[in-house]
Amino acid sequence: MPTASGQVGNDQLWDDPAARRRVLLTCLTAMFATTFTATLLTVSLRPVAKDLDSSVGVISWAVTGSLFALAVAMPILGRIGDIRGHRRTFLAGTTLAVVFSAATGLAWDATSLIAFRIIAQLAGSATIPASFAMLFNVFPPHERVRPSAWASGVLSGASVTGLAIGGVIIDAIGWRAVFFLQAGIAMVPLIAAIRVLPADHSARRASLDRAGAAVLAVAVFALTFGVNRAAAWGPEPIIIVLLAAVPGLFWLLVVVERRSTEPVLPLELLAKRGVRAAGLTSFLIAGAHMGNFLVTPLLLQGVFGLSVSLTSVVTMCRTLSIALAAPSASWLGTRLGPRLLASLAGCAYAASLLVLAYGTQADVLWLVIVGLIGSGLAFGHAQPPLIVIASNAVSDGSFGLVTSLQQTAGQIGGVVGTSLLAALVADALEPGPFTASYLIAAAFALLAAAAVLLSPRDSRAHATAAKTGSGAVPAPSLSSPLALADSPGIPVSDVPAPVEEAERPGQRPEHRR
Repeated sequence: MPTASGQVGNDQLWDDPAARRRVLLTCLTAMFATTFTATLLTVSLRPVAKDLDSSVGVISWAVTGSLFALAVAMPILGRIGDIRGHRRTFLAGTTLAVVFSAATGLAWDATSLIAFRIIAQLAGSATIPASFAMLFNVFPPHERVRPSAWASGVLSGASVTGLAIGGVIIDAIGWRAVFFLQAGIAMVPLIAAIRVLPADHSARRASLDRAGAAVLAVAVFALTFGVNRAAAWGPEPIIIVLLAAVPGLFWLLVVVERRSTEPVLPLELLAKRGVRAAGLTSFLIAGAHMGNFLVTPLLLQGVFGLSVSLTSVVTMCRTLSIALAAPSASWLGTRLGPRLLASLAGCAYAASLLVLAYGTQADVLWLVIVGLIGSGLAFGHAQPPLIVIASNAVSDGSFGLVTSLQQTAGQIGGVVGTSLLAALVADALEPGPFTASYLIAAAFALLAAAAVLLSPRDSRAHATAAKTGSGAVPAPSLSSPLALADSPGIPVSDVPAPVEEAERPGQRPEHRR
């Protein structure tokens, strides 16, 4: 039952499907509300630049700056949620997103627009690791693929919404009104969250490792900005300096974190095989996805001669298919296990890229469209289980951090993929470079499938100790995923050891931190 403050305990949500659905709906609504304008500005740069008496190049930093800021801040935001409480982080992030979304609509020049957008996007992004952590806390381990799949679908659907209706809305009511609309939509989950979301655990009172956070932020920025700008600017001195500094910065991060009593990036997490496997796979699959995401519009316009509007419609098929994959990803994840599902999705992604390569070389547009739809469906099935694999390897108190690390690995992979394939394609108007780029992306996807399937698993005793906070291994019940994994003829998947201790007949498992 709700407490006096209107908060609901995690252990009660564990056994209440209706309450879990309310938490899921609140988190999904917040994710949509705080992210759907991220792609909207990409189709409205010219009218915004004209209204603010600026240039498209300057206004585009409202988009680019937000992406770099997210890559830098995401792990820190996830760690803040683990330390300060995910409910508190969710409420603070959504509140700031409402305020600065409205402020964006009041921007008076390019500088204020860029600043407000970056702050609003950072605040909104804080809700993502917080939402995943709360969902994984209230859903049993063997059901976590379901909320993860729906969350991935909503995030993809939000980007589709921005691309699909952004131009229409801006033409009808202006770009400023869109951000006032976003603030109003975000108020809905903010109000619901006060009543619906589970209470934070109050036992932990740790401080944020500011030195570690600063070094981590500088290291990630040097890597992502250096790789991204290297493709556009070439071997400029600032790019060389940034990339040369990356190894030293990450070495310094290790030194700082080893000395910290409460590190922002606990090194023992990186020793978890599940975390490493999911991070590497996310890096590779995102490199393949974002690389061909950038290349495909150039192919459609330069080789097939499509207009900008038709190119937008065709590429939207892929993004929409990611969102449509959520129901089947949820269903398959509970039956195949997250590791097998992620590996099969990686193979399907590679097959879709081979179709894209053949369609490009043969000059067959409908095959290219089929490949785009297939790649979207495959990507929609790959992302949710990767988040589950990483979260199943750690204790509840690190859900926010591993979720954000997973996303950061994907963002870095996306930067590498786009930079590599953009340099390969350049200004090509012939199918050859595009075909080669799709084949390289297919190789990335196959490596991702192999990485997640063949990487060593965490030992059961080790994984269970992480869940329970001790070295004791609880006996799995006959209905637990671990017991099913031990059954003859059923392969051991990445379904985690149960978080509950051994049950007595008729005893309800207590949710544990």
